[in-house]
Amino acid sequence: FESVYESFYYKLNLLFPDLTSGEKKLCALLRLNLTSKDIASITFQNPQSVDMARYRLRKKMNLKQEENLVDFLMNLS
Repeated sequence: FESVYESFYYKLNLLFPDLTSGEKKLCALLRLNLTSKDIASITFQNPQSVDMARYRLRKKMNLKQEENLVDFLMNLS
């Protein structure tokens, strides 16, 4: 991931330095345009847990309700 999207983590750290490593990993998986169900199977979690993590990530990033999290992350790099 880092070799394909070289500046992604750098820009993510600049904008949101307080993200945990798990939240950064979730951002990377969302950047790959994976669904919550796909992420859940990769990380061995419940899909509802992934949805809750996405919700918390949106709140931490102060995204408005009409802003799409995946689109935001796609435009980040």
